[in-house]
Amino acid sequence: MKLNNTIATPLYKQLEEKIRKEIDAGERAAGSRLPTENELSESYHVSRVTVRKALAVLSESGYLERKSGKGTFVAEKKLQRNITEVISFSDMCRMKNAIPGAKTIKIALEDPSERDLTEMSLHEGDKILVVERIRYMDNVPVILEFNKFPESFSFLFGEDLNDSSLYEILRKHNIILDHSRKTLDIVFANAQEAKSLNISKGYPLLRISSTIHDVDNTITNLCKQLCIGDKFQFII
Repeated sequence: MKLNNTIATPLYKQLEEKIRKEIDAGERAAGSRLPTENELSESYHVSRVTVRKALAVLSESGYLERKSGKGTFVAEKKLQRNITEVISFSDMCRMKNAIPGAKTIKIALEDPSERDLTEMSLHEGDKILVVERIRYMDNVPVILEFNKFPESFSFLFGEDLNDSSLYEILRKHNIILDHSRKTLDIVFANAQEAKSLNISKGYPLLRISSTIHDVDNTITNLCKQLCIGDKFQFII
């Protein structure tokens, strides 16, 4: 996209969109250094003020990282997540032109805890379906995910949960997830969690615990996600 001073779109916006598209397309790799403001100004025949404004917008949106005395660099890709919404991990990846992935660690019927019985409105003797997966962004592990469903969700045994969106699978069975109640806190990875996420033991993780409801306000599942926080940009 060439800059065009004959259209209504401001030049800084044109430059911002051009650099953004280059980053999304992988033409500017994460960690790579951008040309200086002077060099960009000369390349695109715009003022340094225009360049500075474009870079500021890209920095605020998480595309660029400015390092004092070193220059401006393409930031590591981060997923934007609005914690007030119910959105699938796969959709979050697609919004950032990243490839979503999943590896199933465990799927099994188990006895619920007392807390599970209360939160999921189950009865004594009921079983729960436990699904544990590692979620990947561009083949890099970013979330360790634990889901608990009522036994009626045992149809998931017949589904391939690897590299699949659980939300889309549930939608196929006419289960539409609509809203959730979340709590957030910081925990530190134990040895097994660290191995699954390819991080060091004790690494800080953001734990998101959710009670998820469908469109009929019925509790569908309890979900716990252990997220590598620096891979996400959270919106409240």
